[in-house]
This record gives sequence, structure tokens and C-alpha cells, in this order.
Amino acid sequence: MENKLALILMAAGQGERFHGDKLSAPFRGKPLWQIALETAQRGAEGYPLIAVTRIPTLFHIPGVIPVENSSPALGASHTVRLGLKKAVELGAEGAVFLVCDQPLLKPATLRRLIESHQPGKISCVEFAGTPGNPVLFDRAFFPELFALSGDRGGKAVMKRHMDQVLWVEAEAAEELLDVDRAEDLEKLEKR
Repeated sequence: MENKLALILMAAGQGERFHGDKLSAPFRGKPLWQIALETAQRGAEGYPLIAVTRIPTLFHIPGVIPVENSSPALGASHTVRLGLKKAVELGAEGAVFLVCDQPLLKPATLRRLIESHQPGKISCVEFAGTPGNPVLFDRAFFPELFALSGDRGGKAVMKRHMDQVLWVEAEAAEELLDVDRAEDLEKLEKR
């Protein structure tokens, strides 16, 4: 592995707009968090997989490095910092942030994102010019990620460095569709 990357599965959100436990909501027979985990395992085999979570099951899955987020109300920035701290401890040269509410993301797209890593660059999955997730940050951006606050994630850092973004095209627009509300999940089930 030329560049040592770490994957950070962001599995700690409260699902306020979903009005319930979004991460455990079933999609095609599996909870959303499990689909994201399987995508990460297939798309980034051999890379450390950090799960920043409050889901007890994720603390007992072989190959997953769990990091407890006991304060999800502190927002996305808290989850980012927790995961990034562990990635730095592992000596990561870059970190891929993967959300749990994109059940149609393909492992091949994640693999292409990882392969796009370059020092001093950010890589972001997009489709037809629309940016989405996941996003890969080279270690050059770690200080800015650590400085995030509130419910702001890595996209705030990316927006400050658009000239340093490498775009990785998804195979289909549906890969970028995320679940914010229960009705979003119902629409995806019908696709």
C-alpha cells in the first residue's frame, strides 16, 4: 500500500430529521449502518476501518476499530475529530469519511476514490457535477478538520480548497442519494 489511508465510518448521528434511529432503519433487509460497513469492507479491503459510533454491535465486529461517540449532540464535527484522532494514531496519510445513509453507494466507487489519493489533495465523489460523499482528505487538511465545530463536517474544509479537489465520478446518480427522512428511505426502496 503506497499511501496509508484510514476509512472513518460516521455512524453516530441522531437522525433528527428522520424522527428516529436512522442508522438502524432497515433497507432491503439490513440496517443502514450494516450496508455502509459492508460497502467499506468490500471497497477498501486492507485499509483500517474506524467506526465512530454509538451502535453497540459495531464494537464487536472483527476488523472494525470502534471509537465511541457518547455525545452525538455535539454534531458532525465531533464525530470527525474522534475518527481523525484515531486515524492519526494509526499513522494515516489520508482519511476517507464515509456516511451511513447512502445505501446505494457502490464499493467500486469507493475503491476509485481511494485510488485517486494524492498528497495535498482532497478527493470527492460526484455525479454530473454534483458533489456528494464519501470524501478523502490528505493529511495536509487534518489541522482544518480538527478545527471544525458544531454540526459542520468536512465539506466546510473542502469548500475552502475547491482548487485542490479531485473529482471521482460515481457510476450513477443514485449512489449519492442519502436518507434524511423516513420518506427518503421509502423512495430508495422503490428504485
